[in-house]
Amino acid sequence: MTAAKDVFAGRVSSGAKVPRAAPGRRSQWVVDVLIELDDGRTLVVEYDGAYWHANKAELDTAKTVDLLASGHRVVRLREHPLEGLPIDDENYLEVPVYATAPNPEAVMGQVADWVR
Repeated sequence: MTAAKDVFAGRVSSGAKVPRAAPGRRSQWVVDVLIELDDGRTLVVEYDGAYWHANKAELDTAKTVDLLASGHRVVRLREHPLEGLPIDDENYLEVPVYATAPNPEAVMGQVADWVR
């Protein structure tokens, strides 16, 4: 979170509630990080830890597709050894991260480069 605030000049919130685009059993998603971009759009950053997301690829995919349909750009930081999600969209970026070698500044720098 600190690295995101540093890279995106503080326009960052954690645990934001975002309305769903498609009807479902819940009316909103809670996102890990929400960033207000200069172009007026929002960037959602989700951190998928290997332990907590080991069997959640279907839910992670559904959430990502819905966030994209809502007009957000979405980044998923997928901890190794999680496999990638089957999403092909110009507003989606997936970055592998490693618990044994965390480098949040470099990861957020990569995200900022992609946003530009």
